[in-house]
Amino acid sequence: MAPHRSRSSQQAYAARKMAEDVRARLRASAVATAAIAAAGITLFSLIVVSASYPLPILIGARRGPLFAALTLSVALATAAVASEPSSRHPSLTMPRTERYWVLAWWIGVFAALAMLSYAAWKGWGVVAMFATLIALVKVLQVASFIKPDRSVRLWHPFAVIMALFLCMAGIGQFLARPNLPPPIQVAMAAYQDAPAEHGPASRPPPDVSGSGLTLRASRDVDLGGLPATLFSYDDREGSRVDVYEADIGFPAPQGSVGVDDPTGWLSESFRLSLRTGPKGSNFLVVSWSTDVANRIANAIAAQLSP
Repeated sequence: MAPHRSRSSQQAYAARKMAEDVRARLRASAVATAAIAAAGITLFSLIVVSASYPLPILIGARRGPLFAALTLSVALATAAVASEPSSRHPSLTMPRTERYWVLAWWIGVFAALAMLSYAAWKGWGVVAMFATLIALVKVLQVASFIKPDRSVRLWHPFAVIMALFLCMAGIGQFLARPNLPPPIQVAMAAYQDAPAEHGPASRPPPDVSGSGLTLRASRDVDLGGLPATLFSYDDREGSRVDVYEADIGFPAPQGSVGVDDPTGWLSESFRLSLRTGPKGSNFLVVSWSTDVANRIANAIAAQLSP
């Protein structure tokens, strides 16, 4: 009777184990489905909203990596909410497969924060960068639960020192990089390219004939995610002057300074001068000369003033 009872116990245990495995697979499938659905809805909503309103420009981030980071963040948050509370924290008693899932989740958090850090061109990008470093530490902490009995090799301390050195060097390069807002970057690149051609323009050109400018082309453009209208002029010397008008103000790049007469900001970079006007005027002048940019900004601001 004892062997028969032992076989029955083994069969019952195997049946329970199989049932638990099936439930675990079904639960994992449900979590993955919910995360993918939430990510798809988020991405669709972001695309629809940004098509009619320059949301990334107001947030201060590049559109592509911002959308990817937000979509991944929503998917990870959905997966965390839908999963069992006991499976969110790694432990040595967990099955190794679940420990790998927790590690993958934290790697996803690290990737989302890293994309936010890259996307941002405002000050909050520094906060996202330090949050990325915290997530990296958490990834290493969770990874220690995968094989806790792994021995320390002779080269491990040297690898840690090199990793810290590369991390500090990367932080320095990240903080020192020229981080221009996409509309400013595109406007500067467009000035260096061939002159614009005529196209449909939703705004009338500003009257700057008194400043000695001649209109050569006008058209609606997508200025790094900011819908705008370009008016390209030639000055008396035959040099090009680009004027952009938009529905919202142009973001100030790092290194720009506040100026008066008219009030706005001025940036001198890469042998170009960029000038805006008072709040609410929503124009940008790009020229080879600061004097020309100031003169044109004065003429446009005078037309727009009540």
